[in-house]
Amino acid sequence: MRCVRFLTSLIATAVLFGASAFAQDPALKETFQQAKVLWGTNGDRDGSTAKFEQVLSALEPKGKLHTREWLSVLSETYNWLAVLDGGSPTRKARANKHLESLLEINPDFELDRSITSARLVTFFDGLRASKLVRVKLALEPEGGILQIDGHPRQQTAPLLFLSPGNHRITYAKAGFQSAEQQIDLVLKEAKTIELKLVRTSSTVTLYTVPTGVEVLLDGKSLGKTSGQAAPELRPLAEKAGVTLEQLAGPLVVDGLSAGTHTLELQAPCFKTRRIELDATYAAPFQDHLLEAYLLEPSRGLLTVNSTSPGGELYLNGTAHGSLPAKDLQVCTGSYDLKIRFPAGGFSQRIEIAEGKSIAVNAHPKARMVFLGLEGADEFAGRDRLQRFLETLGNRLESVAYMLPAPGETPQAALARIKLSKEAELTLLARPIPGKPIHEVELIVSTLQGEEDRSIVKPLEQDPLEALAGRLNQLPRLWQPWIGVHLLDLPNESGPWVMQADDDATRAGIKTAKAILQVNGKAIGTVAEFQKALTETTGGRVDLSQGDATLQLPITQQALEIPLNASNLCYPFLLAELRLRYLGAKGDEAGLLRLNQALALMHFRSFDKAMEVLRDARVMETKGVSQGTLDYYTGLCLLRLGNVYTPEAIQAFTQALKYPQATLFGPEGPLVAPLARQALDDLKL
Repeated sequence: MRCVRFLTSLIATAVLFGASAFAQDPALKETFQQAKVLWGTNGDRDGSTAKFEQVLSALEPKGKLHTREWLSVLSETYNWLAVLDGGSPTRKARANKHLESLLEINPDFELDRSITSARLVTFFDGLRASKLVRVKLALEPEGGILQIDGHPRQQTAPLLFLSPGNHRITYAKAGFQSAEQQIDLVLKEAKTIELKLVRTSSTVTLYTVPTGVEVLLDGKSLGKTSGQAAPELRPLAEKAGVTLEQLAGPLVVDGLSAGTHTLELQAPCFKTRRIELDATYAAPFQDHLLEAYLLEPSRGLLTVNSTSPGGELYLNGTAHGSLPAKDLQVCTGSYDLKIRFPAGGFSQRIEIAEGKSIAVNAHPKARMVFLGLEGADEFAGRDRLQRFLETLGNRLESVAYMLPAPGETPQAALARIKLSKEAELTLLARPIPGKPIHEVELIVSTLQGEEDRSIVKPLEQDPLEALAGRLNQLPRLWQPWIGVHLLDLPNESGPWVMQADDDATRAGIKTAKAILQVNGKAIGTVAEFQKALTETTGGRVDLSQGDATLQLPITQQALEIPLNASNLCYPFLLAELRLRYLGAKGDEAGLLRLNQALALMHFRSFDKAMEVLRDARVMETKGVSQGTLDYYTGLCLLRLGNVYTPEAIQAFTQALKYPQATLFGPEGPLVAPLARQALDDLKL
């Protein structure tokens, strides 16, 4: 079946290329026709010769590599030039040369004996007989594909001319078992070859609109339709309501054994069409011509939004404009969706279903470039560690991981990244000198210079496990909140309410009493309570402390990132916070700036943290809020030296104005007492 499909495809391709070749150079074809008219009708030998030589000049360089149609034109051109030159005593040698060239490119060509002199015919036949062996073919059935030594051979007559020696002749046709014969040819000994094929199955020939439709028989792909239908199939196209130009070339489905079969027609952006073939198609075995099949378009809608500005949408590498993209018509199928932002990137695998809508909210991820393994020193496990580093991106959830250009040194890669600003982070692996080298330092850095360093051993079971874990760990920046402070106590059936704010108290929450149920489900710990609260939708939650059910509103309260946590990669965290800030507004922007400052304080970059804090403002006065920003501003100013003491006092004094402000989160310590203590310490 594979052989037949290949040969069928070969025929369709040859037809397509032949037709397109003429279409691409109609002027050359016109010159060829004019040359024949000038001699055959007008008797203008010189004019005809000049025209044929133009055609020869254009076609001769490719010789036998032309498509069938152009090879025929070139062969006829040699024949005509031999006739024209053979009529002139001074050009007889040129006539012989033309026939020699003709024999070289097309040994099966038969001279047009109505225009060719007997002398030239005798010369050509004698030359061919001196070099080639005459082979007579008897092929049954007709219309198959002939191959000589694995190469397709056009069979326009029952005669072939082959070089002496061994040859392998193969004949195949869809629906028949192919036949093969080895022959040994001897010069001047003609040979007759008979190849009769045995029918083994039925075939169906189909045409599709559009072209490029994949055809599957009983779930197995047979290839795709291609090319354009032949002119004689115009009635088939008209019956289907399309133009001939829309109709793809034929695809022959081979191998229809007894029983029923299913054809599937598939193409991107079109609905799959199924064709049931009943048992009559294979009883008896014969060839069938099916109707032309039109596939219906299949699309879905895609909407992509982002709070970060400047995003450009790409689907499978094709640009689809700037964000936001609303109700974009997209062909059904799977896509690699990518967003290119001025800073950071976003990618997601999506599936577009027929008639369905999908919405994606994209936020840029930090991009990290692996600069390489520094130096060329060999050590145990170097290649192994290199492979781990190159495939690290497969393990990262929140980082877009990129590799350097082939052959690029770490220094060159870093210089390029800094210049192009196409990444926010870099990763460098630096072997630690020693004899032998058995440790490697991994350095994750922002382009601004903040670094995370860790030591690994190349031969460890998974030397990058800890790094991948830190790069996948993002602390929460917000927490659902109902205004109660909870504690797990022994022998209590649920989290115990230590404290409740005014709103929670008015709603009926009692202190010194456990919460037993959330949304009708029993809970036993603070962790279970927080999980239930996070999973609650609608902005309100139902609680029970053992009596009546209470309903309380849920708000989102800001959290501080932890400092000096061993499970976090602070350069990545800082890059992530900077990216989130790009599309943020209002209090969200101010609180993101606060966490940026905390990350900078982790690196003891108090001057940079100070600049970030002075640019941050929030309207909220409870929990992590404006008072928190003022307090950390004071701490940073103290770290910058005594010269900034007056400004630090001012910041701590400002923090006292927010008595409900806290550190860390809504349940953290109040800022005001801490600010008062700082002021008292400064007065000493």
